[in-house]
Amino acid sequence: MNVLVLIASGTIVLSSVPLVLGHGYIVDPAATWKDGYAVNGWGSSIDSSMWGSIDSSVYGYGTTATVAFFEAQFNSSGYNSLGQFIETNQVLYSDNIDEQCGYTVYDDTARQTMPATNLTHTGFTHPGPCEVWCDDTVVLFEYDCQATYPDIPAGIPYDESLCADANRFTIYWLAVHGAPWQVYTDCVWLDGGSGSGSAPSSVAETVSSSVATAPPTTSSESTATATTAYPDTSSSSTSSTTSTTTTAPSTTTATSTASSAASSASTTTSSSSTANEADEASTPTTTSASTSTSSSDTSTVITTTAPATESSEASGASTTAKCSRRMRRD
Repeated sequence: MNVLVLIASGTIVLSSVPLVLGHGYIVDPAATWKDGYAVNGWGSSIDSSMWGSIDSSVYGYGTTATVAFFEAQFNSSGYNSLGQFIETNQVLYSDNIDEQCGYTVYDDTARQTMPATNLTHTGFTHPGPCEVWCDDTVVLFEYDCQATYPDIPAGIPYDESLCADANRFTIYWLAVHGAPWQVYTDCVWLDGGSGSGSAPSSVAETVSSSVATAPPTTSSESTATATTAYPDTSSSSTSSTTSTTTTAPSTTTATSTASSAASSASTTTSSSSTANEADEASTPTTTSASTSTSSSDTSTVITTTAPATESSEASGASTTAKCSRRMRRD
């Protein structure tokens, strides 16, 4: 797994440093984990803004506010379980993650026996709801498992009879301490059962069209990679032409007119161009400056026209400065 490291100079370096993705996981009953992945990793995420911004005047601030906000929205959302909410809205961290069981995998030779009275979790190190199922039976649900089970590791009392003869144990935990919300889903296959089974039926049930869902997107991994790319600011991506005509005000001497035109032209040409020079005396009374600059497919043409001018100091002859026309050679 690769980690993007931002260096102070602005360079993006791709480093092959293992990323520790998360925190807590089930240990009794013990799960079997996908090789090469952290057992305490979050396997998917949910857009924390799917219900809009948190109104601090109603819920306050910090993670306590987030938990209260989630509870209020979830209660009126139309979802029948946390598991259904997660499976409907989650974005998998990568295509290698199982949408029903996260990093845990089915191994028929590693079936477990349910503990008496207490489940054991390494610890809910972030606030947020959790939910436990044995097949299609809800064993427990809490809106803030960190507050309800604060110990490290956490002992979770449960009714053992609810898991009698069950094939698959599933625990969902949604950590809401930041953006996006992190999803931790663990599955354990139990003694006496057979086959891999499936997600609880109410979890797998499709929500009605009236229920708010997170916007569809790609996996978290591909999304994070995509956002590291700098936007294309080169002008070659578009093609446009801008033409501006500016008429210089009447002046009293040809010398000042030429100076004004040269100054105007020099401010729009590329840095490699030199200021236009007044290098030739001529009798025409109109001075025209045309400068073309281009960056890839974008060009700008500025035409400056000066009206006829006369010099009170001239003895019958007027002079103007000739503005050269310079085009960049491609």
